[in-house]
Amino acid sequence: MKRVNFSYITKLTFDDYVHDHSFALRIIPPETDTQHVISCSLHISPHVSTQQTADAFGNNVTAGYLKGDHRFLDFEIKGAADIDHSKHRTDYMPCYLYQSQYTKPDEALTNFYESVKSRCTGTVQDRTEFLCDALSDTMEYEKGLTDTSTTSAQAFELKKGVCQDFSHILITLLRMDGIAARYIAGLAFCDGETHSWVEYWTGDHWEGIDPANNCPVSDDYLVISQGRDFRDCSIDRGVMFGRYTRQLQLVRTVLT
Repeated sequence: MKRVNFSYITKLTFDDYVHDHSFALRIIPPETDTQHVISCSLHISPHVSTQQTADAFGNNVTAGYLKGDHRFLDFEIKGAADIDHSKHRTDYMPCYLYQSQYTKPDEALTNFYESVKSRCTGTVQDRTEFLCDALSDTMEYEKGLTDTSTTSAQAFELKKGVCQDFSHILITLLRMDGIAARYIAGLAFCDGETHSWVEYWTGDHWEGIDPANNCPVSDDYLVISQGRDFRDCSIDRGVMFGRYTRQLQLVRTVLT
C-alpha cells in the first residue's frame, strides 16, 4: 500500500464570452477496493453551486450551471489517498466486451490481430501481456499527432500516439481476443499530465496494465474515472451558448 498526495488543476479559457454553460466534471477519484480517498477538496471558479452524482460506470460526476457571461472555467482538486493494488476490484460489466466508439477496428487493426493471434496463448494475463508487447513493438510514443477525438484505428494508422491512443488500441485488441477491457483515466508518477491505462478482466477480477509504458499498474497510479473508452472518462464536458468559441486548456497535475 502507498499513500499519495494528489492535485489536479485545469484552466479553461474561451476566446469569447459564453453563457448558459452547463458542465459535468469527472474529477473526484472514486472510493474503490484498491484505493481509499482520505481527503479531496474541489474548488471551481467562477463560483457556482454544484450537485454530486454518479454515472453508470461508477464515476463521480460534479454537475454545475453558469448562467451569466464568462470567459473561463477553472477547477482544482487536492487530496490524499491510500492505493493498494494487491487488492482487487470485481465490478464487472458485460459492456466492456464490446467495441465502442473509439475502439472499433478497421481492416489494418483486424489484420494486425490476425497476424499475431496464433502466438497469443495461455492465461488471460499471458495473452494481455503478449498483445501489450506486440503493441509496444509497433507503436511509438509521440505527442502532437493525435487529439482527444482520435480513434484506435486512426492512431494505429499513424503508428504513433500518446497514452490515450495506446490504451484505445490495446482495448481494441483485447476485445477482439474475447477479453473484457476498460479505459482508465487518472494520475501516475510517470506523467506530469493526466494519464490513461487499461484494466482487463481475468475471469474474477480486474488487473491493470499501462500500454504506453508497457508495464503492470502499481500503487503509483490513482484512478479518477473509468469506462468503455475516453468518451466515458472525459474530465470535463459541457454545453454553452455564445459566438463560436475556441477553448484553450492548461492542465497541471502532481502525484507525490
